[in-house]
Formats: sequence, structure tokens, C-alpha cells
Amino acid sequence: MPNKLISPEQTEFQLKSTLWLFTAAGSLILPFALYDISQGKWQIGLGALIIAFALFLGSWCCYKKTYKPIYTFLLLSPFSTFFLLYLTNTVGISGTYWCYPTILLFYFVISERQAWISNIVLIVCILPLAWNLLEANEAARFTVTLILVSAYAAIFLRVITQLYDARCRQANTDPLTRLYNRASLQDSLTQAIHQADRTGTAFTLIGMDIDFFKQINDELGHDVGDNVLVQLGAFLKGYFRESDKVFRTGGEEFLILICNSNEAESAEIAEKMRKDIENLSIIPDRTVTVSIGVSGIGVEKDWQVWMKTCDQNLYKAKHNGRNRVVVGSV
Repeated sequence: MPNKLISPEQTEFQLKSTLWLFTAAGSLILPFALYDISQGKWQIGLGALIIAFALFLGSWCCYKKTYKPIYTFLLLSPFSTFFLLYLTNTVGISGTYWCYPTILLFYFVISERQAWISNIVLIVCILPLAWNLLEANEAARFTVTLILVSAYAAIFLRVITQLYDARCRQANTDPLTRLYNRASLQDSLTQAIHQADRTGTAFTLIGMDIDFFKQINDELGHDVGDNVLVQLGAFLKGYFRESDKVFRTGGEEFLILICNSNEAESAEIAEKMRKDIENLSIIPDRTVTVSIGVSGIGVEKDWQVWMKTCDQNLYKAKHNGRNRVVVGSV
């Protein structure tokens, strides 16, 4: 299975929000844990102290960018549910108050599906205990408010996620071709270099420029030129895998970041793509060709050098007669 690049903006947003949620929750729980221990309530205090420590550890992992939500789901969520059951059984109604922030926290620090599972388990476990310990009217209010808080949090999170994803797509997408634009190029290349260092995964850049595109605009009009860009964008999007990234970097310039493909393999892909584009019927009675430059990461392992090398190879392809592929790294 090919490695798939993760959106740098989305990862950064999730890590920062989770970091501050963990920090806030841990900071609020810690004083209660210390107070309970000082009052001789060792079981309650120790349980709260473990949860606070786990929250601070999660915060530290977010800071170091090593946080894995699955560990919170498998370890912290079950322990928190068990502790809330023990707390409610021990202190009564005041123990149920902690169910509300716990449910909210789950929705924001683990995946949506994991949060649903954790909260359903919590609600199913805590409600019978609440009805057994509390008066009927108090238990009914607790049931309704707990379910409403969980539902509101789920709806709110879904809306926020959809809006944020839409904003990221809009900020990083070319409006004409629906390909990636230059906004996320630096982050994508830097992430590819880091991944290559960590895992040995091969990455290659393919730079492509439409030959004589200005003549197409001048002779046939910008509407035809735009149609050429749209059709080529759709062709490139279908030509490459989901693990690859296709950018429109300029007027008639495209860039493809290929994952799990070395320079020689990518050169073969580029040559086949060049021939396939030449055989496309994009403009009636007119052949559209492209010049292509190919470059591996190289020894410099710097995104600017990598990009510059690819641009130089593309320039050589155009200078040497166009409709050809030039390959080489630093």
C-alpha cells in the first residue's frame, strides 16, 4: 500500500487544539486530585492524579508531534469511564458532574468514531448506576442533560470539521483545475523529505509545462486556453495515485509529487505521460504537447534546491526543442 501524505495544515490544527485541551483538562483536574489525597481520599485522589498525568502526557506528545489518538481511545477512555463509575458510586450526584467534561473531551481529542464508541459506553454504563443511586427526578434530569451534551458536542464537532476542511480545500486548491495550488507546496515537499529520511521512501518531482500555451491563448482565445488547463488537470488527477500530489504552480505549469517512485521509474512514467498527452484530443485539429523535467530529492535534501533542479530540467526540455523529458538531480 503506498504511503499517503497527510495534510500539514490539518495535522497542525489537530495537534494544537488537542494540546491545549489536554493541558486545560489536566490543569483543572490536578488540584482536585491533590485535595482528595490531602483529605485522605486515596482512591479518588490517585485515580484523578493518574488521569491528570495521562492528560499532561498527551499534551507533551502533541507538543512533540508524536500524539496517537488510538492510545487515548484504548487506555485513557476505558480508565476514565471506570473511574467515573467508581466516583459516582462513592460520592453520588457530585460524581456525575465529571461526565460532562469527559464526554466533551472525548469528541475533541480522538477520532469521531472513537468518540462515539467511548461516549456510548460511558452513557450505557453510568445511567443504570445513576438511576440506582439518585432520586428519580434527578436521574431523569441527568439522563436528558448527558444525552443532550453528547449530541450537541457531536453536532458541533461535525460542523467545525466540515467548515475547516472546506476552508483548507479552498485555500490549497486551484479554482480552475481543482488541483493543489502553491500554498501547500513547501509543506508538502518538506514533509516528503522528512518521510524519505525516516522511512527511506523514494519521492520524485515531475515538472510539466504546456508547449506554446501563449499561442493557444492568442490564436484561439482564453476560453480555449482555460479548457486546455481544465482537461489536462482532470487527466493528471486521474493519471496518478491518491498517494501522489498534483499541483498547478503557474499559468500553464504543473508539478507532480510522486510517492514510492525513484527517479528512473518516474522518468518512465513521465515519458509515457508525455506520449499520452500528445495523443489526447484536447483541441480539434491541433496537437497539445508538454515539456517535462524530472528530479529526485538528491543529496541536498532541501525543498528549494529540489524544486530548482526540477525547474532547470524543465527549462532544458523546453530549450532543447520542447515535447520531451529531461531527468536529473543535484
